[in-house]
Amino acid sequence: MKTIRIFIASSSELKGDREEFRAFISRENDRLHTKGIYLKLEQWEFFKDSISSTRLQDEYNEAIRQSDLVLCLFYTKVGKYTAEEFYTAYEIFKAQGRPRIWTYFKNAAINVGAITDEINTLLEFKKKLGELGHFHTEYTSIDNLINKYRSQLDMILPEYESDSRPEQVETVNESSDEKEEGPVENSFNEVLTKNLLEAISTHNRKAGDFLSANADWAENEDLVKTAKRIIIGGYVGVIGGQIRKLMSIGAEDYSDSKMMRYLENCQITAKRGLQLICYAMLSRLWDHQLADKIEFSSSQKDGLVKFFRNAAEEDILAFVELLGHLLEIYTDNKLDFLISESLNLLPRLQEGGDIRNACLKLNESSQLLKNASYTLEDCLEAEKNLSVVLESLSFLSEYRMISINEIDFNQQRNDHEGLYLHNYTLLVGESLANNESQSSVRRESSPVISHAVIIFKDNYRNNINLDPFIIDLNGLKLEGGSKICFYSHANTYDDLSLNYSFIEDNSKEIIKKSSNPRPSDSSLNVLNSWLSKKENRIDMNLDKVYSLFFEAKKDLTGVEEEFAEDSF
Repeated sequence: MKTIRIFIASSSELKGDREEFRAFISRENDRLHTKGIYLKLEQWEFFKDSISSTRLQDEYNEAIRQSDLVLCLFYTKVGKYTAEEFYTAYEIFKAQGRPRIWTYFKNAAINVGAITDEINTLLEFKKKLGELGHFHTEYTSIDNLINKYRSQLDMILPEYESDSRPEQVETVNESSDEKEEGPVENSFNEVLTKNLLEAISTHNRKAGDFLSANADWAENEDLVKTAKRIIIGGYVGVIGGQIRKLMSIGAEDYSDSKMMRYLENCQITAKRGLQLICYAMLSRLWDHQLADKIEFSSSQKDGLVKFFRNAAEEDILAFVELLGHLLEIYTDNKLDFLISESLNLLPRLQEGGDIRNACLKLNESSQLLKNASYTLEDCLEAEKNLSVVLESLSFLSEYRMISINEIDFNQQRNDHEGLYLHNYTLLVGESLANNESQSSVRRESSPVISHAVIIFKDNYRNNINLDPFIIDLNGLKLEGGSKICFYSHANTYDDLSLNYSFIEDNSKEIIKKSSNPRPSDSSLNVLNSWLSKKENRIDMNLDKVYSLFFEAKKDLTGVEEEFAEDSF
């Protein structure tokens, strides 16, 4: 196994970008291990934050000397140590021809109030780079950075493969380019963009106005980009984010890696759309069940039990089946549901229905990915099938999602009423995970449920609380930004821990019942002392998610887990 060491240097303001880049490297390793390559990422968070025999910065610099590739990221400033890391890498490169060095400057909106004199360090550093003859690159978002750097990796990684692999890879790539170079440039995203723009135009005023004013938009490259932004911003929260990733992959230069990730994300995007509707229906069904007990048919109950007892992540077809059962329950019992448009989907999910057929074909992509036997035609077929699923969910462009975090109460002297401050994050397709600038505050005369992801149409007080099926892990952990995670499965036959998938990179997050129980409310002094510690409040939040899941499971299926205790 050949290890390639990558050192990434940047200031603390780009922590979110570093974390997303780390997730990208992890995904690349999943792909590259079959070629005998492992990408080892070094960044300053990994070093022990303790006193050593030398400056900690000297340890960073030594890591640079051992690195093959160095990335330097900049935004509004160039810290002293980040500059030192660049110059260390540059001097080593001049002496021995390695490491390769890239400098990326983030070109994104800046809060004017946050600009300080430190921006001069950025201007001065750019000037020095020019004097050194080093060319830097700009990036607009983490997706843009990853796309740019992936192209660089695709060019240099053959050098690190075993002696027989570079020739094989080169031959395959040349063959693919010769056969498919013509249509590849504009083929990805074309069907998706056209179909989704038209689908949401009846639900989204911006999309409708755009189509009315630009009948020939598909012939204009700038208007195509605008159309994609409208789609990404139009679809509700997490779905818009999935489409953003798919559009970003489609814009990359053609490569085997691009086809693989495009197929994967077509599957994931379709599944996330079905999951969102299923989780909203499950959450509201739980409310109905508590208010007026509902009798399920045997097949409906079996479908619910299967979902709650699944011990591994389900594929897209499992959510087709679950959604069918849920729609039958709502229809048979004439239950109200906020997202009422979804109740019309049932015939299309049944045998021979277009949504079911599209999902069947998308599911077949798993075998192509497993065998690494996919082609451009497979990608375009997956895109068409995904379009069928997302077109059927076009009504979601009328809905919004927000993550409610802390609820504060503010009351000033001579103010007899006071106001509740709802700290929330609006979840939109264009925004990035862990971006603290998303947070907003709304002043209200009464509170809402805190630490919850909700979906609503017009009035956010008339909503569906998606907890515990969709959660904001950052909010629960009292951290900045949002980390939206979808429930995946429970370790039903093991420790009963809950598994969630982070929507940005599908990394796994696990929630277990803590061994830190909240004190009884009977002793306020003890309770207040316990709540004063942040780690206790975090445990309380995560334990609440855990308990809600098993409460929902019991109320909807009648299945109650037995939590074993040690006995001697």
